[in-house]
Formats: sequence, structure tokens, C-alpha cells
Amino acid sequence: MDSDTQHPDFWFHDGSIILSVQNTLFRVHQTVLSNHSEFFAGLFMVPQPSGEAIINGCHVVPLYDKVEDVVDLLKAVYHPSCASPILFLSTIR
Repeated sequence: MDSDTQHPDFWFHDGSIILSVQNTLFRVHQTVLSNHSEFFAGLFMVPQPSGEAIINGCHVVPLYDKVEDVVDLLKAVYHPSCASPILFLSTIR
């Protein structure tokens, strides 16, 4: 994780969880993600194994998605007025 970089828009100093996607780290708010996503709400309820990576006191959750997809998701959560309407239409179906 030494070569990973913090995402410039989604690295909040008061964030409580770090998402690791490819070589990019996102420090975001666990409660915000849980309130907007059943996937994350369920994920955060699962007990974490001992020896899990921790950065700056935050648990690191690896995700196996594209960085661009995670950025789009976080934009929809943190800046809904800027999110693409297509993103919202795909979640309605």
C-alpha cells in the first residue's frame, strides 16, 4: 500500500473508513456510505478479520472495481446534484 495514492477529491481527514481500489485510496465516512447503500451497510456489519490493514486508524476495505466507477458512486453520494442521471436511472430498474 506504500505506492497507493490518496484520491484528491475523496480523502476526508475526518473519514472513518478507507476504500482501496486498484492503487487509489478513498478515505470516506462509513455512516454516509451505509445510509446510501445496502451493500456497504451489510459490508460494514461483517466482523473484520484480525490483521486487517489499518491506515491512520481507519480500516482498509479492498474493492475490486474500477477507480472511475467508485468515483462516480462517491460523486452520487457526496454531490448528488453533480451525478449523472444515467447513474440514477440504472439504480431504479
